[in-house]
Amino acid sequence: MRMIEGALAAAPLTLLISALLMGPAAVLGQPGWPQGWIVVGVFAAIYFTGSGWLAVRRPRSFKVRRQGIVADREKKQPLIDAVGSIAFFAYLTAWFAFIPLDVFLLKLAPEPAWPLRAIGLAGSVAGLLITQLAIAQNEFAAPTVQAQARQQVVDTGLYGVIRHPLYAGNLLTYSGMALWLGSLAALAGVVVVFLFTVARIWVEEAYLRANLPGYPDYAARVRSRLIPFVL
Repeated sequence: MRMIEGALAAAPLTLLISALLMGPAAVLGQPGWPQGWIVVGVFAAIYFTGSGWLAVRRPRSFKVRRQGIVADREKKQPLIDAVGSIAFFAYLTAWFAFIPLDVFLLKLAPEPAWPLRAIGLAGSVAGLLITQLAIAQNEFAAPTVQAQARQQVVDTGLYGVIRHPLYAGNLLTYSGMALWLGSLAALAGVVVVFLFTVARIWVEEAYLRANLPGYPDYAARVRSRLIPFVL
């Protein structure tokens, strides 16, 4: 039953991404867009499996991830994080819907070569797997910056290499999707996602340094935030 509950929890986001990609494609006369359906299928397979596994094997992580982008008042989410999360969600929604519009109508940039598109698909799969692994390894990986009971520093697994593997996986996923789907303009739009991510990291780390014992020492040991030895 927990596996089913976990899989069902993944359904709303999966359906939203499916609608944002395939809805405009259908309106533009491309309901069978193969690259789009492959993205939907890959996302659904990884996300449904990961969410179901979390529900069974990591119920605390599963519960934390079920929260929305705006936390309850008692969680003491910084206002800037709540506003930024809403703005980021709105941007991502528009970004997904833009991709089929660009591919089939606007054509703002030449299509990437197929070898690059294949690399994009592989990168997107890798990014999705990294995000699922990061969530599984950190039961405090909430969607918001917030106070959590008994929170501790997690410094093992991916978190022993970079401080924000979940965000790194997301950036890889979005970049890979844009390449695979054939929109260099959407790939350029990932720059905005990166800027949102940097801002979120700044807010989150300021909060953790002030409220989580041991985090400054962890940050001193693991210096890389998103890319090992680079950034």
